[in-house]
Amino acid sequence: MIIPDSINKIEIYYDGHCAMCCTFLEWLNRRDRAFDVNFVTYQSSRAEVLFPGVTKLDPDQEMIVRTDQGEVFRGAEGWVLCLLSCRTYQHIARRLAAPLLLPVAKKSCSLIASNRISISKIMFNKKDKALANALHEMPSTPCESSCEKESHEDIPDGLL
Repeated sequence: MIIPDSINKIEIYYDGHCAMCCTFLEWLNRRDRAFDVNFVTYQSSRAEVLFPGVTKLDPDQEMIVRTDQGEVFRGAEGWVLCLLSCRTYQHIARRLAAPLLLPVAKKSCSLIASNRISISKIMFNKKDKALANALHEMPSTPCESSCEKESHEDIPDGLL
């Protein structure tokens, strides 16, 4: 992913009915900004006025971010730009945009996006007691990787 040299503003097109999307954007809105961010629910009439054809890009499947230069980023790349908009997280965004880590960001975003409605129902629309009960009812599957046995010495500071 090539991050544009200069960004003055981004528009984030998101699902205004998704509790997880809304919670993420509320979190993002509370951060100190490196540039302006305009939040637009893709369901609004305003979305088509600002970005004609945005609904043809399947914003119900993944977040869409458009820069003031007209570049469009979707899914994980859009998420990276959201982090880039935060002064505190710019270094992380630049690392995630690198060829080695972008595939990890894409897999993570794909997993979250494909399960966002279920995750929203569990995590964002329930009281603590209902959330605890729902989590206890979920089947647990043992991790088949050796991740628990591996050393974390090779993982750079700030990623753990």
